[in-house]
Amino acid sequence: MSHLKSAGIDFGAPQVNIDTLRGHKEKVIGKLTGGLAQMAKMRKVTVLRGYGHFVGANHLEVEETTGTSQDKTGAKKVVAFKRAIIAAGSQAVRLPFMPDDPRVVDSTGALALQGVPKRMLILGGGIIGLEMGTVYSTLGARLDVVEMLDGLMQGADRDLVKVWQKMNQHRFDNVMLNTKTVAAEATPEGIKVSFAPAKDGVTVPEP
Repeated sequence: MSHLKSAGIDFGAPQVNIDTLRGHKEKVIGKLTGGLAQMAKMRKVTVLRGYGHFVGANHLEVEETTGTSQDKTGAKKVVAFKRAIIAAGSQAVRLPFMPDDPRVVDSTGALALQGVPKRMLILGGGIIGLEMGTVYSTLGARLDVVEMLDGLMQGADRDLVKVWQKMNQHRFDNVMLNTKTVAAEATPEGIKVSFAPAKDGVTVPEP
């Protein structure tokens, strides 16, 4: 739509209804997760949820969990198998210096925000954080990003990263490389964050 404006076709500024947008997101997630559950059922796959521990070459003990978190129910089951594939998924790192505040969110929380903040700070210039940042930038937020190393999206092809940065530089007020986050404080005005130089772009995390 923005590109078409230069060709003489102007749709005007988009009107975003956050509640409707969030509801659509929930429907998509429901279809995807429900589809996986149905596929497992059709293929007679037994699904257990919990913490797994190998107790032998062909046996796994599962401490079952419940709810939307990882609360243990106290029940345990031992499952026999011929072959095991470990696909544990991922979980956001909890930074010890970050305050327990609803304005501090991980990638999952970013999908459930109740509104669009005026400014967002992305800790770490990785793909997921930048992806979520561009979503909120498109909805109107201004972005800052801090990264300990000397470039964004480490591990990705640097030529491609340069293209991405050029196309998205308008979203960012500050891109702070070779910088580590050392402290954060929740205030009524926002989250006050302190930075320090990262030696040679690398810092050893405190125990």
